[in-house]
Amino acid sequence: DALQRSAPPDAVRRALDAHSLATVGYQEYGVRLAHWFGDTLPPAIVLVAATAHYSWEKIVRALGIGSNQLVPVAVDSRCRMDEGALWTALEQAAARRTPILACVSVSGSTEESAVDRLDQVVELRERAARELDLAFHLHADACYGGYAAAMMRHGDGSRREAVEVRGRTGLDWPSDQLVASLEALGDTDSVSIDPHKLGYIPYPAGAFLLKDRRARMLVAVDPPYLTRLHHGPVEDTEFLGRYILEGSKPGAAAASVWLSHKVLPLDERGYGYLIERTAVGARRLHAALANARLDGFRVVMLPEPDINIVCFLLAAGSARSLADVNALNEAIYRRMSAGHGAEAPEYFLTRTRLQSPMYDGAIAPLLERLGVGSVQEWKDSGEAGLVVLRSTVMDPFLADEAGAHHVAGFVRALGRAAAGG
Repeated sequence: DALQRSAPPDAVRRALDAHSLATVGYQEYGVRLAHWFGDTLPPAIVLVAATAHYSWEKIVRALGIGSNQLVPVAVDSRCRMDEGALWTALEQAAARRTPILACVSVSGSTEESAVDRLDQVVELRERAARELDLAFHLHADACYGGYAAAMMRHGDGSRREAVEVRGRTGLDWPSDQLVASLEALGDTDSVSIDPHKLGYIPYPAGAFLLKDRRARMLVAVDPPYLTRLHHGPVEDTEFLGRYILEGSKPGAAAASVWLSHKVLPLDERGYGYLIERTAVGARRLHAALANARLDGFRVVMLPEPDINIVCFLLAAGSARSLADVNALNEAIYRRMSAGHGAEAPEYFLTRTRLQSPMYDGAIAPLLERLGVGSVQEWKDSGEAGLVVLRSTVMDPFLADEAGAHHVAGFVRALGRAAAGG
């Protein structure tokens, strides 16, 4: 605000072009800092939850920040960013005088739909400003879970209490902590969200939202053939390309988002209700798997999901190592996924791998329940990690009476796949 008041808009833009990181680049920026202040700062880092999408590594590589400067923050047993580990990372950065470009919290991890305690991350940023003199951009990667915030709005836009949502789901979900995390999305500097996930809209619908839209001007470039010479530059609603890499965007995805939001409002009447039902169905599936009795096999569950992705794995009674467990679950995945057999399976699932150091905080309880392998053996396994099966419950009808039959059918199909059928 002070910058905008200090001079005419054109003068402000020229000043930013002369001195901002976006124009002078990292190398020149560092040289100028050292020249003006006699102080060469270490390379800046980006802190990310260890469950962050793999695209974050692509982002820092493409921007020239470097993947070595992407610092993962450990997760807890529920695959959420560990606030203690985040504070330690902030203290270490302050002690080394290392700039922090951004901290990325995950609101709905791709593998588990785990939602970081974003409200606590916000508090830690405020504490870091007071105690450590640190300032950084706070981004919420809500690509998967952002739509869940629709549960917390009435049709008139007012907030819903968690107890009201629990009354409609009939479960102890959502927790007060989950609601606080979703409401904290409004306290971040930016949010990314993918309507092609829980928005049920075809790819490539996606959005990046800035709390202060003026920040876009740091990267804006106006092509001369789209500039209005007599009426000033084009409005941002007319030409999105000035802010994005592509320069042009098709309108079909945006139109589909607009139409879907008109049909299903972003509140308890529309998307809120839809996502509530998928979460209820996910808990029905989680409970059925946890209580399943499969001949010769045990089902080991990850914690109940924050939203609607159910993760689990199977172990045979004869298993003696992590390699045995991984081989079994890879075989189940092949039998229950597309492209691995002559016929399509009756039910589908996907799989992921929990690797070190990203999942160090979550692996010990799983290994203990498995009864095979050790934390060190898992760490030594490298890319093999621990194979975990996943079921993303997008079907709201799984929560209804008929859904119980599909859940039972899924469990039976899992048993047959484990036995090699």
